[in-house]
Amino acid sequence: MDILNCTPLQWYDQETHFLEMLNDETTWTKIPLLNVNDLHDLKDSRLVRFQGMIQDMHGPEFYLEKFEVMNEETKKVTTRVGKYIDIASCEPHEIIDGDGSSVVRSERQTYVAISVPAVNTWAYKLEESVYKLTNNPQPSTSCHSQAKRPLDEMETDNCDPLEQSNDNKKQCMQVKNNKASNVVSQEHLLNFPIPDSNGKVCHVKVYQNCDSLKINSVCEFVGFLSVDPSLATHDDDEMNDVEFQVHNPPPSLVPRIHCVSFKPLKHNNPLINESMPSERMPVVRKELLILLTQLLCGDELAAEYFIYNLISEVYLRKELMALGKFSLNISNTPQLENLDYVQELYKFLELMVTKSHYLAMSLENMNELTFVPKKDYTSNRLTSSILQLSANTHLVVDETKLTPGKLNEAGVAGVKAIASAIKNQKTMYDFTYYQIEFDCDIPFLIFSEGKSMLPSDVHVVLEPDEMHLNTFSEILQAARHFLKPELLNEIRVYLTSARLLDYNISDDIQELVQNEFVNMRQKGGVSADDLHNLLVLARLVCISEGKHSLDEECWKKACALEETRKNRLKKRP
Repeated sequence: MDILNCTPLQWYDQETHFLEMLNDETTWTKIPLLNVNDLHDLKDSRLVRFQGMIQDMHGPEFYLEKFEVMNEETKKVTTRVGKYIDIASCEPHEIIDGDGSSVVRSERQTYVAISVPAVNTWAYKLEESVYKLTNNPQPSTSCHSQAKRPLDEMETDNCDPLEQSNDNKKQCMQVKNNKASNVVSQEHLLNFPIPDSNGKVCHVKVYQNCDSLKINSVCEFVGFLSVDPSLATHDDDEMNDVEFQVHNPPPSLVPRIHCVSFKPLKHNNPLINESMPSERMPVVRKELLILLTQLLCGDELAAEYFIYNLISEVYLRKELMALGKFSLNISNTPQLENLDYVQELYKFLELMVTKSHYLAMSLENMNELTFVPKKDYTSNRLTSSILQLSANTHLVVDETKLTPGKLNEAGVAGVKAIASAIKNQKTMYDFTYYQIEFDCDIPFLIFSEGKSMLPSDVHVVLEPDEMHLNTFSEILQAARHFLKPELLNEIRVYLTSARLLDYNISDDIQELVQNEFVNMRQKGGVSADDLHNLLVLARLVCISEGKHSLDEECWKKACALEETRKNRLKKRP
């Protein structure tokens, strides 16, 4: 059977068979990707894929997995399936009975999934070039003579079929929308942490394995698309209720997906079919180091640490510690005439990584932007904020934009929220009466003139070469020429592959590290934190070279880098 034209009822009857089909990656990727296609090009009640981040979750939803329908003329009663659908259809002279002996009541969980925030243009365009539908299918439509009823309404009423046709419903909906006094804006309904012109929001209804879905986790969902216009038909009281509007938005804006399967996404790099061969990684790393050294005004040490920031991630959480975090503060940022140095550098960064966001730390931004997600009890939803980002989203903070002035209460809270996220890789969510910490994994890169007011794991004082400063416009032009498409794609694959490498430390190397650390302690000025930082750096040095196991060479290099970096700090007041 063709899985692309499978209906919810067919899936229900042959679920095991279809799930086995989905285990085949080729079959999985044939299913249309909602992220890069318009809703009008997809069929209602057919399978779609959606790559999204869990932004919020609603309470459990009770529905009728099976219900009875009685024909008023023949008095014949049949049992129908309500799983994987929102609307129960019946013919004229049929009555839906939600209390019959064959009725099965079940529960499903609704998640608000948004397009992964801060995805860079190149990654989106590449997905679009592969998965954009070329021949537009005609959306399936339901017969106008059928009466319809949302399954979750059947629990609370007498289950009489609606008498009006779909056309009448549309007219009724338009009238009611005009009467509504509390119309919720589209921006409010979409609720993106960062504005996204290509972004989509879906209400994903999940029937099993809900425990594995957490706030901010990124998954690819496969399920039945539900965009029936009847879902937008509400009475006046409902349309005046803000919470109802937020939880029941028009399906044309926020479609529903009845999930049949999902899997977590380790990355969202469309170039990765398999990781880069280990022997190729040092070659690409060398080219990347050359590029970054030029962009960092000839400072190879800063370029080394820049690479480690780009491939860092939290690989383990232990005793309140986020092991692997590597936030980087590059100070002594050049102030160039007619060029914004940090923004020019960011243009190259967003070409290389799949997800990133530039934050100018100006007084206006700090005082006006929202950094902490907050529970809105009027809408009964979580209002998103800048720090509600998925793992491995690079956040570039430009502190050079901070001018003299006063931070208001929101600005102070914003600085504290960023500082907490950097220090603990946790974001505090505001529920008004209490606060809840959620884990995050955001590689912060902070540019500042002096040492940043924000904490960081590593502080590198930039030592720009005078010639580079005087010819930086020409360097930018040369860097663009150097970064040919083939090399750029290799760098993109390299940065993702480094994160995916398995890593270990052998017993021999552990003994070497312990002995060297004892020697460092005897010389003085070295703490347990220094050992921890060295181990994190050594791991990054190792995986940046495509190595799976720490060796003496990588350990020695990490020690030498730290010694050079600390000597720079001592030289400056």
